[in-house]
Amino acid sequence: MRKPSHLSLFALTLLLLILPLSLAFAEPLQECHKVQMDKVDTTQANKSVVRIWTVDTALDSVDDEIRSIEDAYAERLGPDLPKAGSSANANSRVDVEVRYSRTGLTWMSFVIQARTTYHRDLTGQEITSRTYDMTSGERILLSDIFPLGSDAWQILAQAVRTQLTAYFPEEIPDEGILDELCSVEGLLDAPFSLHGLSLVLHYPAYLLYPGHYTLMEVTLMYPDIRPYMTARAQTETDNLTYYQTVALTFDDGPVRTNSTLVLQSLMTVGCRGTFFVVGNRISAYDDLVQREHDEGHAHGYHNWHHGTVTKSSATALRAMKTKCDTAMLAAIGTIATYDRVPYGLYPEMIKAQVGWPYIQWSLDTYDWRGKSTNAVLSTVKKEIQDGDIILCHDIKDNTPESARQICLTLMERGYMFLTIDELFAKDGVVLEPDTVYFHCVDGDTTIRKN
Repeated sequence: MRKPSHLSLFALTLLLLILPLSLAFAEPLQECHKVQMDKVDTTQANKSVVRIWTVDTALDSVDDEIRSIEDAYAERLGPDLPKAGSSANANSRVDVEVRYSRTGLTWMSFVIQARTTYHRDLTGQEITSRTYDMTSGERILLSDIFPLGSDAWQILAQAVRTQLTAYFPEEIPDEGILDELCSVEGLLDAPFSLHGLSLVLHYPAYLLYPGHYTLMEVTLMYPDIRPYMTARAQTETDNLTYYQTVALTFDDGPVRTNSTLVLQSLMTVGCRGTFFVVGNRISAYDDLVQREHDEGHAHGYHNWHHGTVTKSSATALRAMKTKCDTAMLAAIGTIATYDRVPYGLYPEMIKAQVGWPYIQWSLDTYDWRGKSTNAVLSTVKKEIQDGDIILCHDIKDNTPESARQICLTLMERGYMFLTIDELFAKDGVVLEPDTVYFHCVDGDTTIRKN
């Protein structure tokens, strides 16, 4: 056999050195995707509050249009706010907030939400959405994503009908309005946003279910709809080519202050997370659970209570599922479909055949120990890998800032944040009952060996 030359050995060595770098390459946060946010509070004569969150993007034209939408909401809704009480929970306010998300290398979506609350109860919600090419300011419409006359519109209509009627299962939606929403004309008018792996259509619940103000979501994962997209939209939603992916998750909540601050942090950096809520806390903090849902985050359960499952009977463990679902339905009109067991003790749940998929984690920030943001960030920088599920706790004082810094740091390193649903959908993984999942990369969901 002929021996390799020094030149071929050099070439092979160079290839081996370059290959890991090429596999690990991912696009950092694009300049056109960078956003700064600030808030302006106005206290009215009756002590009600109007808060407007402003955005500073790469384009003044985008900032101006979003601000004009916000100002119109504030001017219309602010004067009708009732008088606020003297205690913190007797508030009266309208919060005009902006959710933003990026996809591809140039597109961004903005959802402007005007949320009216009285004594912490949501009494009204209105939304407007915009999607732009952030290099030109061009507005992107749904017809720019799906060609008119294609089969995509039937797929969208079926998704709208199926997912909207799954909300409030004991109530009957207005069929006439539902038909209008499912028409091509109705779809063209629907507020929508583009995310890491999904297109989401947004509908205030009162359109179909009077007296409810949840912001209902119709979610379509890119792998399911990509064949029907225009060539340009396929390029701008091909995030797995540009970025590595990660899911940021939060356990043990909700709690009044820190969960609220975590939501604020995620809003300002344009990231969505997944909240594993303790079932017996849902009704006491239903306004926060609803806000988590309405702001585009995903929900899982963290059992009914935060006790050790080894101290509960199989019958008691199985009963938790109905209790959690009942509480969640009362809060937001739909249920969560997976669970994370306190302390990660999933074997007892599987043995009892409770029936949830169980979401573990592959990177523990140890924020539950009260670690500083710098310490948390050091751990994440050192251990992060593609497809990771990051464990945080929204009840801890340092977590709001830690979450913000995690998002900013990893986005600059080429990561895109997905919800748990998106993370598994990217590889076509269907979450099965009584099965445990630790991360997701190339379809591998087993525990990370390193």
